[in-house]
Amino acid sequence: MLDRVATAMAYLAGATLLLASFYITFDVLGRRFVGVSSGATDEFGGYALAVGGAWALAFALTTGSHVRIDVLLPHLPRRLQSLLNYAAIVAMGFFASVLAFYMWKLTIESFATDARAMSFLRTPLFLPQGCLALGFALLAAHAAVIFLVGVVQSLRLGRLAELAVLQVDDVTEGL
Repeated sequence: MLDRVATAMAYLAGATLLLASFYITFDVLGRRFVGVSSGATDEFGGYALAVGGAWALAFALTTGSHVRIDVLLPHLPRRLQSLLNYAAIVAMGFFASVLAFYMWKLTIESFATDARAMSFLRTPLFLPQGCLALGFALLAAHAAVIFLVGVVQSLRLGRLAELAVLQVDDVTEGL
């Protein structure tokens, strides 16, 4: 279920970024050739980049798309590689959990105080902040599930199991 949610959010993130690119293009062309601008291009573009990026994080984790620098890892013994992979997923989950916690805290505070962007649109800040918090929360949940599945498989096998990372085709089949 988490994979389907992450996939759907990734598609929404991609659509958001695509729409933002069209919006920015038309705004720039309108400003250049017609002399008309929306005045909100920077704000919408910033929100699209932040939310689009955050909503794609969990999908990137499940498909193994996060950037890793594996200079030494392939040269280490298999068991140590597995231990380091478990440590990496725990670190990822912890970091995402901390980010999600503070983003939710900020979102609730912004909602309670009716905080708004200092811009032409005066956007209620809890909206983009809540979207970011949701993306980080999903990333933390995915990291926890991947870790727990690895631990359960390890207990079943009686040895340290490799962490399963789904391939893109496996994740998108169910949609």
